[in-house]
Amino acid sequence: MLFLAVFCGFLAENEREHLVEVRREKQYMKSMLADLRADTAEINRVISLINHYFNPILKKSIELLYSENFSDNSVREMYDTVPKATRFFTVAFQDNTVTQLKNSGNLRLIRTNEITDSLAKYWAECAFLVNTQIESYEATRIKSKELIFSLFNLSYFEKNSLVEPLRKNISMKLMSADRNQFITLGNHLSNLYTQTTGSIIQRLKTIYQKASNLILLIQREYHLE
Repeated sequence: MLFLAVFCGFLAENEREHLVEVRREKQYMKSMLADLRADTAEINRVISLINHYFNPILKKSIELLYSENFSDNSVREMYDTVPKATRFFTVAFQDNTVTQLKNSGNLRLIRTNEITDSLAKYWAECAFLVNTQIESYEATRIKSKELIFSLFNLSYFEKNSLVEPLRKNISMKLMSADRNQFITLGNHLSNLYTQTTGSIIQRLKTIYQKASNLILLIQREYHLE
């Protein structure tokens, strides 16, 4: 009888622990859903920024830098366009839930292999975008900005800053007559344009699709909205 009582107590304790872990698992998945939805919104924001700001600015800047002759009008247009092509951007993925899961050792709570495998692939895609592709973009962007500082006179901008509007009613001149420098800058911006229209935008779309699939998978598995 004593053995049976101890054994039943052991089973009851195991069942309580199991129920606690099931509740914690579901809570983590609710949090994961919130993170994934935030990620899809962030991806949409960045894709829109690339399509409606970066790509048009880069395309116009490249066209101006590769042109054979720089007229007064084109010089002003270059001042108004080219510096904007080196604006910084990044993608901020939500990692609160995954960090908690990893730091607490609670990844084991996720019992569905399809979800754990999908999450691992998703995080790998996000990491590659941020740590490889955007880092590569950033390296070229910095080189481009350094060239801009040597070719464009910042005093033509309000507060001597590239992020401010151009001053009005002033005659603008470029700081160099060396066409090769402008072609080099055009080459750098062409590289940025290739990345934003190609590998980066495609990776963003892939990540968006994986996030959307994960949302549906988690909703179905855990009966969540």
